[in-house]
Amino acid sequence: MTSPFFSIVTPVFNGEKFIEETINSVINQSIDDYEYIIVDNLSTDSTPNIIKKYSSKIHKTIFEKDRGMYDALSKGFSNCKGKYFYWLNSDDFLKDNNVLKNLKNYLLTH
Repeated sequence: MTSPFFSIVTPVFNGEKFIEETINSVINQSIDDYEYIIVDNLSTDSTPNIIKKYSSKIHKTIFEKDRGMYDALSKGFSNCKGKYFYWLNSDDFLKDNNVLKNLKNYLLTH
């Protein structure tokens, strides 16, 4: 198996309001040359259920207590195998389904 071009990490804690949109913006990309890792700080809202709903399309999920966003990012990035790392907060999203394709093309040509 070859390494993915992108590794995307999303740290989250009680992000039920936006996490589904965030996940969909990643898993609906027009390329699949990425791995997606979500690090959940033991959310107490419906965030874990939303994440589990998409578990077949998320490459790794870490459900454990952390010491904040940067600790969660460190945990996520330590599991990455991609050439380029991408940090996407749980209330952010990729603008359209071609973001990764366009970014990959740019990085390969410049």
